[in-house]
Amino acid sequence: MSRSLVEILTLEPCGHDSFRGWPPEPDASRIFGGSVVALALMAAAATVAGRACHSLHAYFIHPGDVTKPILFEVDRARDGGMFATRRVIALQDGRQILNLAASFQAPADGTFDHQFTRAADLPDADDLYDDDLRGEAVGLQLRNIRVPRPGMEDGIRPPRHAMWFRSALPLGNDIAMHQAALAYASDFPQLPTIVQPHPVTWRTPGFQFTSLDHSLWFHRPFDFTRWHLCELDTPISAGERGLSRGTIYDGDGLLVASVAQEAMIRMRGA
Repeated sequence: MSRSLVEILTLEPCGHDSFRGWPPEPDASRIFGGSVVALALMAAAATVAGRACHSLHAYFIHPGDVTKPILFEVDRARDGGMFATRRVIALQDGRQILNLAASFQAPADGTFDHQFTRAADLPDADDLYDDDLRGEAVGLQLRNIRVPRPGMEDGIRPPRHAMWFRSALPLGNDIAMHQAALAYASDFPQLPTIVQPHPVTWRTPGFQFTSLDHSLWFHRPFDFTRWHLCELDTPISAGERGLSRGTIYDGDGLLVASVAQEAMIRMRGA
C-alpha cells in the first residue's frame, strides 16, 4: 500500500525550532527536491500560529542522501501583525542541502480579486490514466496531459506542459499539510517542460540536468485530496539554465497557486 503524504511529511521535533525528517524515496539515487521543499515548509509552519504560507523560495545546494535523515533548523526571522517570515536550513551530516525562506499571512478578505482562467482545451483528470513513475511519486497520483504536436520533429515539442495531480490518500484538516503536499507535487512537471523544445532525453549521453531553485505562491485555500491542474511553460533557456513557470488550478477552475523553477541543463563537454 502506498505511504500517505501525512506519514511522509510529519516531522520529529528534536530541539528548539529543530526538526528531523526522512527522505520518502528510499530506492532513488538521490533525494527528490520537492520532498525536501515540502519538509522544510512543514518545519517552518510548525513555528507559526494563526497564519498560512503565502510564498516560499528555496535553493537546492547539494544532492541529498536517501539513506540518511534530514535536520531542519528554523530561524524565526520576523513575527509581525499580519505577516511572519521564517528561514529554514536543511542539513545532512552537517552539510546544507537546501535553504528555504517562507512568508506566512494571517487570514484576510481582499478588496481586489482577479485571475487568469485555465486552458479550456485540456482533458479532465477523469479522462486520463495514472502515470507510472516507478515509485518516485510517493503518496501522489499524477496524470500527464500529452497533446499531439503536429509538424514538430520527433522528440521535440513546444515548451508547454500540463499535469493533473493530487494526494493519493487523506491529508486531514491542517492547511500546512495540504500546502506541503502541493509543494512536493509541483516539482514533478518542471524539468520535462524545460527539456521538451530540445533534441535530448534523460538518456542522451552527456546530458546533465538538475534543479537549482523552486518558488511557490499560494493564493487561496485548497483541498489537495482533489485533482489540481498544473499548466506550465518555459519562456527561455540560455546560459545552461532554463526557467519553468506554472499556474495551478483546482477542479472548479480557481487559481490556487503559482510556481517557478530554474534548472541547469547542459551537455557534458560541450
